[in-house]
Formats: sequence, structure tokens, C-alpha cells
Amino acid sequence: MKTAIVDTRADIAKSVATAVAVLKSKNLVAIPTETVYGLAGDALEPDALAKIFEAKERPYFDPLIIHLGSKEWLDQLTQSSRESRSLVETLVQRFWPGPLTILFRKTDVVPDLATAGLEHVAIRMPSHPVFLEVLRVFGKPLAAPSANRFGRVSPTRSEHVLEELDGRIPLILDAGPTAVGLESTIVRIDANRIGILRQGPVTEEILADIAPTEELLASQKILVPGQSVSHYAPDKLVHLFDPLAFIPQSEHAALICWGPVHHTANFAVVRSLSETGDLRIAAQRLFGLLREMDQLNVQQIFVEPVPEVGLGKAIMNRVRRAAGPR
Repeated sequence: MKTAIVDTRADIAKSVATAVAVLKSKNLVAIPTETVYGLAGDALEPDALAKIFEAKERPYFDPLIIHLGSKEWLDQLTQSSRESRSLVETLVQRFWPGPLTILFRKTDVVPDLATAGLEHVAIRMPSHPVFLEVLRVFGKPLAAPSANRFGRVSPTRSEHVLEELDGRIPLILDAGPTAVGLESTIVRIDANRIGILRQGPVTEEILADIAPTEELLASQKILVPGQSVSHYAPDKLVHLFDPLAFIPQSEHAALICWGPVHHTANFAVVRSLSETGDLRIAAQRLFGLLREMDQLNVQQIFVEPVPEVGLGKAIMNRVRRAAGPR
């Protein structure tokens, strides 16, 4: 089965209708969000959920994020405690649609397969107009993890999805590169505190203006996507670059640097996340650069750390997991 790519910019209504027909047949469609491309299937249909796990080679212990087109679905899918309701409503009002995922206690409407059998479900409302239009026409929530094989670099362009899933899914909606480039922030609300389970575009500093925050360390049980030790990883080995500790002299190593291009004499290829030191540009470029380096004739990829403030925390979270033990 060859995967078809439909350019939504040519005719969005026709593209959405094509995608919805596929989704209603309990099949899968790769759709852009503002963060990365997602692999979408009917969130309330176990057969479609099973196809997501199969196409991604995703272990069943790793839960999915459910995407809503309307906040009204929250009452059917979730239960909120009286203590946390006010803060949840504040976050939903301020950040939806947008790249913030909230962990809720689920109702029986949510299939156990979507939550890996856990009592909580991760939910967000994407802001990408194509995804929102698909949700509106489809009329039901969609589960949509990143559209790549499990543990690998997330796709920020349709061609990245094709590299990962060609022949595994019937359709990709192409709307060009994604705007953010990193997956959503995931939070859990405990009374009047915000626990951060995955750093992302809605930064800890932004959330701290609303309520006290705490970064929650991953437990042995995976509660939300992106908590695996090794994740977002290309085939080539990835290392954090510390010029004070070790500078390789090798034609078989590549460097993704921070700021102006440097150390060109020490690496076969050097690319910058952002020559001007812009963390937003770095986030947009990270996954694409990892994919580019992975296709070169090198054996190792070094990544220079970025400042761990704001969006830099989310960038370094992805880099460390890409460099994690395989």
C-alpha cells in the first residue's frame, strides 16, 4: 500500500473530506498540528487505536494524547475534582486551542487502549486550522501521537512522515512545516499546583504566572508520552557536545551547534540551531536537523546545549532523550 499525500493548501475542504472518509473507515491519517505532525485515528474506536500502535510499532504501555475540536467533549471524557476545577478551567481558557496537554481522570467513554490501562487520559485542543477542521467535520475526538515510528525523531514536515510510515498508513495531509517544532507541554493539576510531566512550548515560566509549578520526575511507570529514557532518536548515536571535555577530530562526526557556526575544522558537517540564539527557531529546527544529520555519511551526531530557560528546557529535554541509552 502506497501512502498518498494530499496538499491541503490546494483545496482544504476537499482534503478534509478525504481525510474524514478515511477516519470513518477506522483507518489512520497523518495530520499537521502546530507542534509536529500527528498520526490520527478515532479516539473512541479501539480498532483505530490498535492501528496507531501497530503503524508506529508503539508499545501498548505508552498512552496516547486525545485531541478535541470542542471543549464540550471534556464532560464526556473526563472527571475533575472540585479542588482542581478552577485551575483547569483557567488553563483551558488561556491555552486552548494550543500546545498544552492536561492530564485528567478519565470516564468509561475513553477506551483503556488509549490510556494504556491507566486511570488518567491526556487531552488537548490543537490550534492548527487543518487539524481543527478535520475534528469539526469528523465530529469526534482523535487520538494523535507523533506520526513516526516509536522512539524516533518526530516529524515536522510531511516528507518526514513519509520517510517513517510510507506503506503503513493510507493518507498524509500536507500543510507545510509545523510552526512550533516540539511536542506539547503536558501537565497534571494537583489542587492549586501545576505539575509538569513534559516540558514544551507552554513554558514553566509562563505557567508559574498562573499557579505554583513543579517539574515531576518520571516514575517507573510511563504516565504520558515522551517519558521513555530513549526517545526522539535518529539511527545515529547522539551525544551532548561539551567543548571543555572533548572535541572530536573526525570526518565521521557531525555537530548541531548553538549560535554562529563554529568548530568547522573538527566535524564533517556543522549546522546551527539558530545563529542568532533564538530559542523559537532552535525548536523549529531541532528535529529537522537531527533527520538531516542522520542521512549523512557520519557515525555520530553531537548537539551543543542551549540555555535551559523558557523553551530551552523543552529543547534540552528532547536532546537528552535523543542521546539516552538505546
